[in-house]
Amino acid sequence: MKYKKAILLFCFISFSANADSEMDELLNMSLEELIEQKISIVTKSEKSLSTTAAPVFVISADDIRRSGSANIPEALRMAPGLQVSQISPHDWAVTIRGFNDQFANKLLVLVDGRSVYSSFTSGTYWRDLQALPMETIERIEIIRGAGGTIWGANAVNGVINIITRSALTTKNAQLTAGGGTLQQGFGRFDYTQKITDNASVRGYGSYFNVADVKEFANVKGEGGSGWMNGARFDWDNKQGDAVKADASWNENTLADTGTLTTLTPPYATAINNQSFTYTGGHLLTRWEHHLSEKNYWAIRAYYDYVHRSDYLLQMTQHTFDVDFTHVFALGERHNVTWGTGYRHINDEIGNTVIFRADPVIGNNYIYNVFAQDEIALDDEKRWLFTLGSKVEYYSMTRFEVEPSGSLSWHINNQHTLWTSVSHAVRTPARSQRDLTVLLFDSMTNVGKAKLPVMVQGIGKQGIDAENETAYQMGWRGAFSSDLTVDVTAFYASYNDITRLEMTDNSSINSSLGFPAVVIPMQVGNNLNAQTIGAELGLNWQTTEWWRNYLSYSFINVNTQPYVGHVLVHPSADEKTVPQHQVSLRTNFNVTHDIDFDVWGRYTDAIVANNRPIDSYFNTDVRVAWRPVKGFELSLIGQNLIQTNHIEWQGDFLMPRTNYVSRGVYAKFNWQF
Repeated sequence: MKYKKAILLFCFISFSANADSEMDELLNMSLEELIEQKISIVTKSEKSLSTTAAPVFVISADDIRRSGSANIPEALRMAPGLQVSQISPHDWAVTIRGFNDQFANKLLVLVDGRSVYSSFTSGTYWRDLQALPMETIERIEIIRGAGGTIWGANAVNGVINIITRSALTTKNAQLTAGGGTLQQGFGRFDYTQKITDNASVRGYGSYFNVADVKEFANVKGEGGSGWMNGARFDWDNKQGDAVKADASWNENTLADTGTLTTLTPPYATAINNQSFTYTGGHLLTRWEHHLSEKNYWAIRAYYDYVHRSDYLLQMTQHTFDVDFTHVFALGERHNVTWGTGYRHINDEIGNTVIFRADPVIGNNYIYNVFAQDEIALDDEKRWLFTLGSKVEYYSMTRFEVEPSGSLSWHINNQHTLWTSVSHAVRTPARSQRDLTVLLFDSMTNVGKAKLPVMVQGIGKQGIDAENETAYQMGWRGAFSSDLTVDVTAFYASYNDITRLEMTDNSSINSSLGFPAVVIPMQVGNNLNAQTIGAELGLNWQTTEWWRNYLSYSFINVNTQPYVGHVLVHPSADEKTVPQHQVSLRTNFNVTHDIDFDVWGRYTDAIVANNRPIDSYFNTDVRVAWRPVKGFELSLIGQNLIQTNHIEWQGDFLMPRTNYVSRGVYAKFNWQF
């Protein structure tokens, strides 16, 4: 047996001789290096984080690794201003600065610049990203507040761009596997092949399996599994040209619980732990060409395919998008970014009793053009004024304009003050225009008869876009090489928010083919709102071996229905996000080879779909050991304080309540 152990250790050491050194580089990054890192989410061109006139937060690959996050929504809890509520093992409600929902529609989510925002439901299916390997993520860039000037419609309260690793920065092979109580099993393998000194290709495959959870009615369900295969090619000739090509295909089989409306007695059928399938894939290419150091352009195009089928909805969607961006310096004081783009979305809906689309096939398209100029107001470029706008033509709402302006003062190399004002729009989903929803509510006595009560939600032709104007100011500073602080205050005003409203009084009729009490409702632009809040982020390198990350968020939401409109839940948006949130992560490098990480979170009480959800405090703990270079073993405990707690209540379409349970899983990562 001792010979087998010696041979295994020798193999580890041999395979790891050429292992990627990125882990060591991340461990040794100082706070100064972290705050000076380059980001692209603000202007589509690389810019130092420290001088950015916007509330930006970056989650690095090392942050993800040391947090023990098993999926993207869990990792997003690290960012100030983000509200994350787990609904089930594969669904989350994620938003920035209010208006949370399973399909929070004021947050734009991208993967390598490719939109994963659903134009049919207005929001992100986070379950679709569950198979994306966490180890393939280089960083997650997050901008809080309106980002419409650069990113266009639906970048209302923020933008999240998940950036994956270039094949030029990965080497040889990597194997990750693990499992536990909730994360029952997962694995990933990728291999990078160097083609030339300037080109590499990486192929990968991943798998996950999540356990059933306890529901409020003491029923277990909603687990599932999925896989993803993909490949990425990167080429950089070091002379001004870089090309990327990326493709993936994934399938998920997950379970849902709910109620299916029928047109025959008893008019509703319970759906318990029924499986549904999701299939999707994409192909993305990007070419960047430098004419000079301060003059370059990039063109990016992608095709995206989605097919989903469950007891509520059958949908197939095709998206084609092309985007051109040009960045150049104009004289000594102007840095100009401009671009144009086109997107075409085709979807087909399979009609059911609950959902009926008219027309069944939808075709929508967007044309856009934008320009932004960063102007240095002094020779030292300490005062920067940025002004820009995007103009879009959307086939549903016609022309939309999204201007913005910001002013920043770089007091010195350690401190920056900034302020901004911006306007953004959320374009309506096709479901809000073309869909009719039918739901069984209850049985009622009408005279001597007992009739079903049916709620009928109807889309609205000519529905308008929602509008937001946001005002922000912030300070980003470094008191020393060991302590950095980022503070933001904001106020935002919204109008023409779309919500369900009562249209006419209920009536008894046979429009459904049988006598029923029909309660009609319709989507409309009928709500104003205001949000005010503040966010704090603090990084403190206490010693060489101890680093702390503190974030705090405060928000207050007020809503006012339009006069003469009777909304179904007029004040529901005011409590969907916690007013106070606190997160404290502390990372100990016990030795160079051993990590000990603790992450505590407090989340204030909310009200989700009329159900009060209690505040909660929870803690995650991670211990990791690297016995040899390139090989890491880790043990992660999640939600250790409370055995079970509730974070969200499902809506009228999927009225489920799942417990979020304590969990433990083990994991190894081997780079060879």
